Amino acid sequence: MSGPLRLTEHPLQRCGAWAVTVLAGQEQVGDVSPEVLDAVAEQIVTDAVLAGCAAPGSGAYDWWKVLFALYPNAKPTHARRERDPAVLRTQVAELFAVDPVDGPVYGCTFCGQACRVLWAKATLPMFDSIRAVNTLPPGMAGWAVCRGCRVAMWALPYGAWLTAGSATVLTCDIPQVERGFVRRNVRRAGRIRQLGFGRLPAIAGPEAVTLEALRVHAGDAPAAATLWMFKNDNQEPWLRVSGTRSGVARFLQLAAADLYCAAGWRDLQRALTRRDKQGRVLTGGAREAARSLFDQDGEQADRLPRELWRRSEDVETISPRTLVRWRALCRLYVEVMYDMNADRLKAVADLLADWIAQEAHRGQLNQYRRAAGSGYELHKLLLTASARLLLDGRGQRVDSDVLGDLLADGSRGWRERTVLWFDVVKGLQDRKVPIAAGSDESDDAEQAEEIKFDADGELDQEGEESA
Repeated sequence: MSGPLRLTEHPLQRCGAWAVTVLAGQEQVGDVSPEVLDAVAEQIVTDAVLAGCAAPGSGAYDWWKVLFALYPNAKPTHARRERDPAVLRTQVAELFAVDPVDGPVYGCTFCGQACRVLWAKATLPMFDSIRAVNTLPPGMAGWAVCRGCRVAMWALPYGAWLTAGSATVLTCDIPQVERGFVRRNVRRAGRIRQLGFGRLPAIAGPEAVTLEALRVHAGDAPAAATLWMFKNDNQEPWLRVSGTRSGVARFLQLAAADLYCAAGWRDLQRALTRRDKQGRVLTGGAREAARSLFDQDGEQADRLPRELWRRSEDVETISPRTLVRWRALCRLYVEVMYDMNADRLKAVADLLADWIAQEAHRGQLNQYRRAAGSGYELHKLLLTASARLLLDGRGQRVDSDVLGDLLADGSRGWRERTVLWFDVVKGLQDRKVPIAAGSDESDDAEQAEEIKFDADGELDQEGEESA
């Protein structure tokens, strides 16, 4: 690959390389020329100097907080930094100067290109200090970094999802998903530099931005996405990794195309939105809903069906239409992620719905609700319900293989019991059993707009969808 900038497999360099590309208005990393790299480096220097000399309370000062969280010992962020803009500019510009003509030649730590500059923790986020010589290449006082990668590592905050104390970068099997993530964040970084964090709506998050990028490119190929969230201060640096499975991209695409799933996702966003007494958003529902499709590193949590079950358990407070939508969303999830035939539980659902629909349905619904999460308790309840219906001449046969999976311990068992829960609720609705809240004011299920997984689909403080 020709050119001064290359796309590597390192998550931080990769985000920075895409950020340079987006800032330069280019489509591919390979399109970045030396002249384009010079222009991006100049923008980085200018923004860093403004931030280093800014007064507290300004947008530029909030950008300094970002830089401090990533490069706490660098020239523009250090507590004893130079406050004269001209002097500070010279110091920062030196970070991105062309390599000296003399001195040892090394291979760049990231891309392998020849270079003569060594960097360490002061200018590289999440890298060890030069004092930790045992973790550096033998006999070297730092990590070799070529000019293209030096610019990329400082373009990182433009392409990452930022808070005042952390940054989140994305890696994905589909490069255009990465570019879409970076493109959104470059725009947001510009708002931070202008307005500061205090004037930005705190409703979206990196998970929501990732899902929208995945949905847009879901037709390209099955793809998984990984988020790397980190803080790089001098006290307690940390790294947290979460990601989606490859089936999530297809789930997003199918959910966006289904009216009930799309409406169910918006209902979930509303349910997860937390507000203060004045109606201001404290926790954005778009971000919380998006998080339900991410697993922490090393786990497979299936948080979406769990969340749908938990939110619907108090059926008396949920509208019938929302329950139908959440059933569609849950069924689609298990069908796509586990190739599960959601209709296989129909006989069990009919048995329970017939039993609950008897005269004392409220008490029997409560019995089922208490047993629904436990294979053992559900088994006992099924025996009771089956015996009661058999005495009434309404016995039903249930496949033993279905029962084996449904009553099993572990994740498979509770996923099946979640699907069963929504099927039973739907069966009760079909039997006209009054179990849920009253109907919605308007029938908008047939007019559902395209599903939105990012901030553009979040609710604003007045309860309307933001533009």
